[in-house]
Amino acid sequence: MKKTIILVSAALAMAAFVPVQGHQSATRTQVTEEPDTAVVDSDMYVEDDDWAGTADADSMVADSADVDSDSTENFCDYNDELLADFSSKNANYNLQNSQDANAGISFDATLFVPGNDDKVEVKKGGGYSLMASRVLSAMIDSAAASKWEVAKLDKMLEAKWNAVKRSYTDDQNEMKKMAAQEGFEYTPQNYSFRTTITPVWQWKDKGVTTYSIEDEAYTGGAHGMLYHYFLSMNEKADSVMGLTDIFKEEALPEVFKLVGEKLKTGPQAANDEEAWPSVAEVLPAPNANDYSVRSGQMQQYKGKWYPRPALTECGIVFTYPPYVKNCYAAGTIHIVINYAEAKGWLK
Repeated sequence: MKKTIILVSAALAMAAFVPVQGHQSATRTQVTEEPDTAVVDSDMYVEDDDWAGTADADSMVADSADVDSDSTENFCDYNDELLADFSSKNANYNLQNSQDANAGISFDATLFVPGNDDKVEVKKGGGYSLMASRVLSAMIDSAAASKWEVAKLDKMLEAKWNAVKRSYTDDQNEMKKMAAQEGFEYTPQNYSFRTTITPVWQWKDKGVTTYSIEDEAYTGGAHGMLYHYFLSMNEKADSVMGLTDIFKEEALPEVFKLVGEKLKTGPQAANDEEAWPSVAEVLPAPNANDYSVRSGQMQQYKGKWYPRPALTECGIVFTYPPYVKNCYAAGTIHIVINYAEAKGWLK
């Protein structure tokens, strides 16, 4: 089955408001059914069932792998057996630029949801639904974000596709106009987006599942924007956990102190206190449009911003995207407080 979507232009600015960040995702095997393909019917774009991206996109992935080869990405093995108790919602949308067979935009997503029935639907407005909504809307432009609504997963996947399509077409139209005005040749661009939400650790007795979030965008330039972080879902409370759900509040000063020490002495330490202070707090403070705020990956506590901690089988992890505590080449930084270190601090 194929879907037909009519494309209309909208505001440019995908690369302008999302900080360029990079990260190599952890390797795991996933088997999913072949999803539908969206077909866009306009004078600028044509359907191509065999569209497979460009060399630029491939190079971007390779560059990301090189960047993160020495990172702490594989700090704790995933529990792959969890996937047997989950089903997946998939999206595989693409459109091709009629002026260049190797240019266009794609959006791929795999969201693993609780329950092994393919027809399962998560509760609209429930914890998983709200988590997915924040992740899926975190990279879209402000105009699309202002109209975003929490809905069924299929509808939200389609809404993200529509939003990034509009940004892409507006961007290409703007570039064509500029090329005509300034007398240079217009070269169609290639954009790609990818989102996965995957269960990686679970404690059934406590009703907690931790999800790995991988959210990636390439909108031109030397490398893409890749975010990888973890969110722990308290299924009894039906909400994503935060600092005071995991730690005793009176213990947080000691928690933050230890995170700062690990930032200073870890393998990805910046060794530049002026540019990247070795403190748990995110400095400078993010604004409301920053990806990590919109996605819920960071949270505010007593007027300061911190990564939202998540439970793992190896300890509690605080994740800092590139540029937050070091340069892009350092990759994503995962600071883990093991359970022995956290003894007496946990709720």
